[in-house]
Amino acid sequence: MDSSTFVSRARVQLPAIYNVTYPNLVKEKEASSSRLARQERQVITLPTAADLFVPSLPGIPDLASHPTHPLNVYAGELPSYPGEGKGGGEGDTGKEAQIFFMMIRARRSAGRQRVIFWFNGGPGCSSFDGSLMEVGPFRTIPASQTTSGQVELRLVEAGWEEFATVVFVDQPPGTGYSFVPTNNYLHELDQASAHLIQFMHNLYHVFPDLKRQDTYLAGESFAGQYIPYFADALLKTSTLPGFDLKGIAIGNGWIDPKQQYQGYVDFAYEKDLIKPGSAEADALEKAMERCQTGIDKYPDDATTPVNIDNCGQVMEMVTEPFQQELNGKKQCMNVYDVRLVDDWPACGMNWPPDLPDVYDFLRRTDVISALHATIKDTAWVECSNRVSSELTMPNSPAAVHLIPGILEKGVHVLMFAGAEDLICNYKGIERMLEHMTWNGATGFEDVPAEGWYFNDTKVGAWQTARNMSYAKIYDASHMVGFDVPAVTDDMILRFMDVDLSLLPGSVASSPSRIGDADRVVVGVSSSTAAGLALLKGGSTPWEAWYNAGSALLILLVLAGIVGAYLYFRRIGRIRRHRLGGVNLRDVEDASAAERVPLGAERIELEAVEQAESYELNDRRRKAAGGLGKGKGKSTDIDGEEDWRQGEENGHGRTVFALEDDDEDEDERMRSI
Repeated sequence: MDSSTFVSRARVQLPAIYNVTYPNLVKEKEASSSRLARQERQVITLPTAADLFVPSLPGIPDLASHPTHPLNVYAGELPSYPGEGKGGGEGDTGKEAQIFFMMIRARRSAGRQRVIFWFNGGPGCSSFDGSLMEVGPFRTIPASQTTSGQVELRLVEAGWEEFATVVFVDQPPGTGYSFVPTNNYLHELDQASAHLIQFMHNLYHVFPDLKRQDTYLAGESFAGQYIPYFADALLKTSTLPGFDLKGIAIGNGWIDPKQQYQGYVDFAYEKDLIKPGSAEADALEKAMERCQTGIDKYPDDATTPVNIDNCGQVMEMVTEPFQQELNGKKQCMNVYDVRLVDDWPACGMNWPPDLPDVYDFLRRTDVISALHATIKDTAWVECSNRVSSELTMPNSPAAVHLIPGILEKGVHVLMFAGAEDLICNYKGIERMLEHMTWNGATGFEDVPAEGWYFNDTKVGAWQTARNMSYAKIYDASHMVGFDVPAVTDDMILRFMDVDLSLLPGSVASSPSRIGDADRVVVGVSSSTAAGLALLKGGSTPWEAWYNAGSALLILLVLAGIVGAYLYFRRIGRIRRHRLGGVNLRDVEDASAAERVPLGAERIELEAVEQAESYELNDRRRKAAGGLGKGKGKSTDIDGEEDWRQGEENGHGRTVFALEDDDEDEDERMRSI
């Protein structure tokens, strides 16, 4: 087959620049003349880095050349079906799947290159929760506050992209902007793992430098099931030779149902939500007794299901006393943050308050085009009911049984928990760690939890033993990054062991310590801080600035290297090149792919001089067109209903069932 031929299972045609042949996508055709089967290789054509580059988004007209907070952003879909017999699903399951991602390149480097793959939970919830409301550099601006009259973005500090490239992934296929045909949804966690590995394989073809970087998996809630399965599969796969998994981080994760159901009882008493000896306590204890009967059926963690029959009512007995009528409206406890209330029956599904603006932004046609997310012809929803209902997991035991083996292979594990979350609360996570055996011992043994201080304020407690760390974070909900982004940033820097002493120039510090052990961090005071220049002389209490003299010297050296590189490349232009084992169609295409990130990362000194007068959300350039893909109640072609009804109502946050014995109860008792 000619190298320029494009054969794709995708519903939109991608540029025919990278041609990658996958032996596992071989189809058999019967030869009519000889009745002998012959194999025909199917070629999947991948986009280039240049094709996936995102130069601007509404509210931030020049992402890569922003004078104070430059960001190199890439986004789009990549095929994820690994082929027949490769674990991605039998029959039609998983076929034609495309996984959407948004990647934000690291803005700084302190010694080592790092990449974090971020997953939200659900199952079926989009990782735009993470990028636009938690650990990413973006937050939304309501339409009422923009000159365009539409929702736009602003930049914030304390995003995890400061010292690591972050890849926000919409998975399993069908989640967020990701695509899968109507009858091809996944059903098991090992199928989701196979699709992730194939997606990463394709991602490394487009961005080969990522494969050589220290790699971390991170996420929250039902990602407590995803991430251990993904880590276990990545450690065993031969598809990604040389892959280096350094650590996994799980926030308020649903991991061990046997311990976490009892965690509801412990949490209710410790938070004084239920009084011991009260009628409410009696109802709670009886619900836990019924649940324990179901738990006792599974003495082996390796056979324990993700959700256990008769256990959903345990959390309900905690929340039921807080249902009340207020101004003619029935209200209930927000299960993601017990300090808050919500309208019945949402009970937290209308939260966080940014969510309506996130919906409006991601349904804008110009945003969909800018993010190269055009393959899916249905409106973006935060959490897909269809993905959740199809992921039945009959052969996927709870992920807790995988974690000891991951630790024994030298992978570092961080469990972190916002102290105000009920649905995946810290008491359940602490019970899990107390009962878990890893690296020759059970629990943390005699290692005490130490106070964690940031900016001279106690923000939590930290405990580490035998490659396992646990961080309890005060004043934080189910979505820790939403509440305390600077603290969460300090946490991930600690976990990845980022050595800030390797930064050039002077470093202004925000004090951070665990117990008596101090460390210097790059600090910001709030999630609403403006973007900060990478190049500036002197110091500031906000940020670690590069010394201007050192920066100028670095720029001169880089300019010389780039000049020499361009000169020698001109001499060798007649040669064919190969990038990451993938043939380039021609030299001009190769040059285009390389020029985008190189030009985007270049920062001119004169741009810094304009920083004082530059507004982060420069609205003089109004985004063209687009009211999104619809507003109000809509139903997609798969019959999946977005039950968001106008700006004032709740959103279809489909989340994991706490039990399997009552379908209606399951739908109400779910989490991100």
